[in-house]
Amino acid sequence: MNEEAADTAVVAAGLAGAVEVMDRLWHFGGWERTQTHDSLRPYLLEETYELLDAIQAGDAETIKEELGDLLLQVLFHSRIAEHAGEFTVDDVAAALVGKLVHRSPHLAADDLPAGTSVAEKIAAQEKAWEERKSAEKARRSCLDGIAMAQPALALAEKVRSRSARAGLPEDLVPAALRVVELGGPDSAEERLRKATLDFADTIRAAEDAAEATGGTRVALSADDWRAHWPRRSEVASD
Repeated sequence: MNEEAADTAVVAAGLAGAVEVMDRLWHFGGWERTQTHDSLRPYLLEETYELLDAIQAGDAETIKEELGDLLLQVLFHSRIAEHAGEFTVDDVAAALVGKLVHRSPHLAADDLPAGTSVAEKIAAQEKAWEERKSAEKARRSCLDGIAMAQPALALAEKVRSRSARAGLPEDLVPAALRVVELGGPDSAEERLRKATLDFADTIRAAEDAAEATGGTRVALSADDWRAHWPRRSEVASD
């Protein structure tokens, strides 16, 4: 067995051991059997923030521990789904492998053009990833697939990034998504969330208006965005 195969075997054994422990906890029939995908949401969120804290602190040992806690969440949700006859942890892993391979055509390439720089490789990877993801999801809006329940600042950044990549001119971004103001009767989190959701609604309205005019869903130019950008009164009435 070569070194690479030996390393893979060690990883497989470790993951198999984690799955086996999860199964033992499940078959014990205690607290684990009372949980649902929904009831585990607070734990998933808490473990994610704990991992982010560990990364910020640069603490490798704690990062390892918190990654294990996140792995437990994957195993737990998979076990709940398996009990419901929906999917197994093997299905989760297979879905990930399929996605990575399909969105990364360079994995199948035997060679690369001579002199290809790291920046060029990264650009090619990102372009292939986005193109293949778009084809897989058959998304109608540039915002489709964004997790709207994420914290407001992260959500605002994601919406701005996606819309800019789709050609939305910077001058159409509202002031509320340019500067975050603290204080006032409402929390900054809630104000930013509302402004971001309103902005997202406006983006989708412009995409729909462009489709209604042109008869098909196509990428929009800066002029297209401006031509179909709803007035505030139009957005409020929808």
